[in-house]
Amino acid sequence: MWLLLACLPGMCLASPAEFDARAVVSGLKREVPARTPYVEVRFSQMFSRPMVTRGELEYLGAGRLGKRVDEPYQETTTIADGEVTVQRGSRKPRRIELERVPELDGFLRGFSALLGGDVAALEEHFHIAGSADANHWRLEFAPRDARLARRIKAIAVDGQASAARCFSIIEADGDASIMLVEQQAAQPLPQPLTQARLERACRQGSASR
Repeated sequence: MWLLLACLPGMCLASPAEFDARAVVSGLKREVPARTPYVEVRFSQMFSRPMVTRGELEYLGAGRLGKRVDEPYQETTTIADGEVTVQRGSRKPRRIELERVPELDGFLRGFSALLGGDVAALEEHFHIAGSADANHWRLEFAPRDARLARRIKAIAVDGQASAARCFSIIEADGDASIMLVEQQAAQPLPQPLTQARLERACRQGSASR
């Protein structure tokens, strides 16, 4: 969704053995509003092929997010005050209590804590793990809440040095949503478009063909 990252303390020169996921999180705090273009690819057993959407994401502070879809349709989703509002075209807005959508609630908690640099909030709701090599780092957050864990296996962020590349939701049933952000969003998608190829692009920072 959409991470606008400052250079991560201890990351640019750290060896894999020295990688400290909590130190990375504490360096992610961003001033609001923070915006980023995105390309989201949804892999689902219900679809015959991946679903691709493009648009812009906006972080407005703790518990507040905006997501605009520009292609292949127009839709705006706003999360604020525990409620999700979805507006598609000229249709009447739909409103849903956030607690009724646990996967979205979990994503919001994780994303807000990340961009708030709030390690304590992340650790309250997720088990934190991470890894790094010379060209790539990865943070993973596994839900502590059993209800959320039944829907989401993990939330992951991939990047390098001062930039995030991808923000992923890995669902418990095997489906996944991978969101390319910042410079990675401008890269052509790998063809044929598969989850394995897109995950490789997130690690390498380019479209793997």
